[in-house]
Amino acid sequence: MSAIRQERRNRKAEIVRCFAELVAERGYDAVSLRDVAEALEMSKGTILHHFGSKDRLLEQVHSDYMQRRLAEAHAFLAELDSPADQVRALVYQLIYAQAEDRAATVAFAREIVRFASEEVMADVRRMRDEYTALMRDAIGRGVERGQFADVDPAIVSLQIFGMCNWSWTWYRPDGTWSADEIAESFTGVLFRGLAANRRARPNPAVPDLVHATMERAGE
Repeated sequence: MSAIRQERRNRKAEIVRCFAELVAERGYDAVSLRDVAEALEMSKGTILHHFGSKDRLLEQVHSDYMQRRLAEAHAFLAELDSPADQVRALVYQLIYAQAEDRAATVAFAREIVRFASEEVMADVRRMRDEYTALMRDAIGRGVERGQFADVDPAIVSLQIFGMCNWSWTWYRPDGTWSADEIAESFTGVLFRGLAANRRARPNPAVPDLVHATMERAGE
């Protein structure tokens, strides 16, 4: 890659990062492209050159976010055979993202409902559907194998996403509970309700696997 192309790529990434931080802090409506330009000491025209509009910039934040989560999920799920371990790993991933990819996670969660039906978000919707299917299919396999009680995987998936994705409204990285404590509590309560065998014990290797996978993806 030429030095000029690398510089352009770095600049685009910097714009996306800054916009995500501002949206996470203030919300989409309260952030202008001029705010981003001033924060980065560049012209508004430079941002428009790269993205064309504010909604396209938000789409890039959401698209990059989903690409990261999908790449991580496919990597660690490939190493886990047990559906229960897979569901647990996905929950840990969603909570770890609250701490380790904080700005993008909050920016994604704050605005995804309002912009979900917009045409600009078509590719993001596809990736969200793909990620939802990972959770739903893992729960379905757990039911089929007798690990889980006879539940509707679609409803339970929505329950899990609601539990995890909206924790941005109260979770603070420097707050009372760590991401590990929250994920452990969430999965403990979840599996007491889901498990067909109440004596089943969680795989202690799952949190380390998810954390290591997300660290490698962020390098």
